Amino acid sequence: LAHGARPSRLDDGLGPPLAHLVRDCAVPVELSVEDVALSDLAATTAYFVVAESVANALKHAGAGRVRVEVRAGAGQLHLTVADDGGGGAQDGFGLTSLRDRVASAGGLVAVTSPAGGGTTVAAVIPCGS
Repeated sequence: LAHGARPSRLDDGLGPPLAHLVRDCAVPVELSVEDVALSDLAATTAYFVVAESVANALKHAGAGRVRVEVRAGAGQLHLTVADDGGGGAQDGFGLTSLRDRVASAGGLVAVTSPAGGGTTVAAVIPCGS
């Protein structure tokens, strides 16, 4: 049940709840969100991709800066969350759950995390209405 929970802030689109999510972060977060109409599934999935990725950057990566970019194209939502932390991210419960959530929405997640080179989480989610 909790896995499918939809934050009520998403009633205002994706940008405002993401801005609220990162506003009190301990490190600067650069947020770029394209305003696009999304299905509830796509918006909820995108929200949780950003939430989990930013949380990982803060808890595990030792990041000093995070960049979040959300844009749409060809019927898909493209999300990128990149940090300047230590890299070396490994699959665990958080990343596995993230991949499962995105896959259940028909999307894909790729994680790039070379040791010492930061981590980038990239997700593609169908916009679907």
